Amino acid sequence: MIAIILAGGRSERFGEPKAFAEIDSQMFYQRIINVLDRTNMFNKIVISTNEKIVDQFNYDPIVIDQSIHKDKGPLAGIYSTMCAFPNEELYFVISVDTPLITQKAISHLYQFMVEHLIDDQLDIAGFKEGQYPIPTIAFYSPRTKEVIKQALTSNDYSLKNVYSNMRSDWLDVDEINSPEYWYKNINYQQDLDSIKQKLEK
Repeated sequence: MIAIILAGGRSERFGEPKAFAEIDSQMFYQRIINVLDRTNMFNKIVISTNEKIVDQFNYDPIVIDQSIHKDKGPLAGIYSTMCAFPNEELYFVISVDTPLITQKAISHLYQFMVEHLIDDQLDIAGFKEGQYPIPTIAFYSPRTKEVIKQALTSNDYSLKNVYSNMRSDWLDVDEINSPEYWYKNINYQQDLDSIKQKLEK
């Protein structure tokens, strides 16, 4: 089982690559790697990114989006990594702009996935906020690979195009007894400022 850190976005709203923004003197991607590593769940943690910023990471392994799927969003990163590591039982996907993800959340979601994997033949298990799925904090089975490939060759590169066509289930974020910001995306500089203020309290 491997973890995929999606770090290939343009970060236009943030103004700079989010992967290298910092909280408590740790870059986002480093912080997430440390959390994933402490779970002792993954035999490999992979960064998925683009060719423009790949040299800025002090880490290995890194997978660059396949050129044929360049600029096609998170699906390109997931698919390219699945192709690079094709023999995994499960893939955990986490967006790099969710740097406050916790071990507890990952472990709970894994248990949820395993409980539903056999009986429900679940393909994707992720979190949801209210009725809104969060497919960038989710486990994906290898069966999703072909559906992702189909989406990438269509005009709809959305994650919804994948999870709505597969067996998926979602664990409510409120099931995790952690500060509410653990699953929040940091999209703007003011989001980061707000998070830092909360952490200081």
